[in-house]
Amino acid sequence: MDNKLFYTFLCSILPQHGRSMPVEGAKLISALAHKHGIPVTWILNSECVHAVKDVISQGHSGFGDDVVVMIDPSIIFKEIGVTPSSKAEETVILRQRLPELIISEQNKIKSALPWTEAKVIGSDFKASALIQILDELDCIGLWGYHWEESDSEIGDKGCPWSFFLASRDHYNIPAHHGKIVAVESSSLDLNTAYYTGNSHVFSANPKSLWLSGLCTDKDNSYGKAIFNEYIRNCQWNRFMMFVQELNAYDMEYASYESYDKGTIAGLAHITDSFFIEVESNEQIQPLSLSDAINLYKSEFQRTEACCMIFDSIVPPQEINFFVPPEPKRKPPYPLTLFYYDSECQMIFREGQMTPIEVRNYAQPPFESRYYNEKDIPSISKFYPFRDRDRLIMEFEIESSKRMPYGLTIWDNHSMFSLVSTSARTVKWIGTHLLFMRLELNEGMNQIEVTLAI
Repeated sequence: MDNKLFYTFLCSILPQHGRSMPVEGAKLISALAHKHGIPVTWILNSECVHAVKDVISQGHSGFGDDVVVMIDPSIIFKEIGVTPSSKAEETVILRQRLPELIISEQNKIKSALPWTEAKVIGSDFKASALIQILDELDCIGLWGYHWEESDSEIGDKGCPWSFFLASRDHYNIPAHHGKIVAVESSSLDLNTAYYTGNSHVFSANPKSLWLSGLCTDKDNSYGKAIFNEYIRNCQWNRFMMFVQELNAYDMEYASYESYDKGTIAGLAHITDSFFIEVESNEQIQPLSLSDAINLYKSEFQRTEACCMIFDSIVPPQEINFFVPPEPKRKPPYPLTLFYYDSECQMIFREGQMTPIEVRNYAQPPFESRYYNEKDIPSISKFYPFRDRDRLIMEFEIESSKRMPYGLTIWDNHSMFSLVSTSARTVKWIGTHLLFMRLELNEGMNQIEVTLAI
């Protein structure tokens, strides 16, 4: 899509116990974003919509602001006083009561904001029944996924990052032909989040950048470095998305003095530096979340493959790990390729041809909670040779089962073009490597790739 990076900014205004609504915080965020022509997608529910409806409606008419309808399915179990003893019981209860909850929230929000379709839902709690119900209610997306997060309350470990069409049978894996677009909570520094196991600290969320000390009101170079990694990956992807979220309570202030001297001023500077980058870079296109989802659904009938090479970009400084874990090994980390499609997710470390991790979505391993293949096939034989202007590479790979797979040939192969291959896909990742997406059968597999100058 014209080498574009699509950018969505979200602001949560969900009520917090014992605190008044963050109206001033919402106004501040609205002013910052709209100054640069960026629409805000507001995360809200029926409890808070009336307090901020004027701010949101003005933003909608002038800049295309829209909303995410946040729901909490867990209140269903509290209302009936039942803790499901099994997934089957949970599914039955959700099927009976969740549609009414969603429709009620949608109607209340559409009553306050008549212009919104309210078809994008947000939820920390997720289940396959939720995907099925959203599909039946003609919704288009579910925001709030967390890549590599195993927390029992919000974790969706096993899922891809970015956008994917969620399966009705397994909420955190892609469907072959799904209708509900699953959306990550916030874009990440994939490299550092993976090697540290901490997707909270190494998030594009301005509050996380501030708390970790990785960005300050005077230095947002790390934030820009994350942006740059996403921008360069646009070259070999048909769709690239950057999602950023900030809570309005983090920007709420009682007086200008408290704003000017406190954390809020720092957050405002960090957030504004991202907005300046979006406005000044023609390659970046800001969209509301609903517009981004509709664009994705109009372009792709199944989950679009995403292939991202990510370098170690963390600056050499002390980092405040405000949420555990704190890694034993400090950066820098290896240059790493991250890949997913509708059938798998794979990770490759620089210099290694075979993946260090394979998540099998096509045939999820029965014994694996997060779809990881425990036995990753290795290369039995590798025959590279030159024939005049041609480079021919032949591989033998033995697999104990049929499964999705991939190989990476690290080095600059940009001077070559593809002549023939038995691989499903061959993709050039700039001057970094050649990526091959394979489908292995049980037994010995022979793979051939012929390139020519």
